[in-house]
Amino acid sequence: MSERGDNSGAGGAGDTTRVGLSHTPPSTDIFADDLFDGERVLITGGGTGIGEELALAFADHGADVAVASRNMDHLEPVAEAVEERGVQACATTVDVREYDQVEAMTETVVDELGGVDVLVNNAGANFVTPTEELSPNGWRSVVGTILDGTAYCTFAVGEHMRESGGGSIVAMGATNSVWGAPYHAHSGAGKAGVHNLMQTVASEWAAAGIRANTVAPGVVETDAIREILTDDHRERVVSDLPAGRLGDAQDCVPITLFLASPAAGYVTGGYFTVDGGQLLAPTPF
Repeated sequence: MSERGDNSGAGGAGDTTRVGLSHTPPSTDIFADDLFDGERVLITGGGTGIGEELALAFADHGADVAVASRNMDHLEPVAEAVEERGVQACATTVDVREYDQVEAMTETVVDELGGVDVLVNNAGANFVTPTEELSPNGWRSVVGTILDGTAYCTFAVGEHMRESGGGSIVAMGATNSVWGAPYHAHSGAGKAGVHNLMQTVASEWAAAGIRANTVAPGVVETDAIREILTDDHRERVVSDLPAGRLGDAQDCVPITLFLASPAAGYVTGGYFTVDGGQLLAPTPF
């Protein structure tokens, strides 16, 4: 497990208590234990939420896993849990809004793991604000993380993938990319750009053996979402969902593993919702 840089730009350590790091997500029981043996996976935003669940799931199925974010306090417990599964881990700090840091992250992961076969662009940012109160700095912070960060990681890792014969890129989008995103204009616009970017990369890089797809979660109950949703808002959101519940980070695991696996060898440029039916028309009865 390695660390690069001084973690500059990271938020405060806060509560570093981690839960659930020893579990195997039951949703991955359908996949062979050795599905990703010999594969090297890099997950941005890999220290919490969906990224954490993905790191453990890829490790459970044999992959060596690198996790990256701005906060090493979040990354280290995940990397330790990955290593406990008998595979190699790499933890490295990065601000995905800074291309030089993304290049350094990529070099570190390639040096530590020997390459990158799967890239999961999971780093994200969001906060609630009316659009008329959204500052240029707030816009740039969120769009910079979501869209610039996804682009920079795709460019840097994609160069390595082209040289090494291909790979799979999965970007975490969001359902707010296909309709308006009230009070989340920055996030919705950024995620829409991510979807378009993955389609473009899928088209241009297919000949190099690189596939690119987008997974679009709906409202997934992570720590970040809990900070945003009031009890009243949460109840209202749940009442509008055909599934009758918010998503869980583990709900995003199976589709991501599938898209990264050889089983999806002819799947590229796709957009896959994990939203409990959020984008469906409401029932009239």
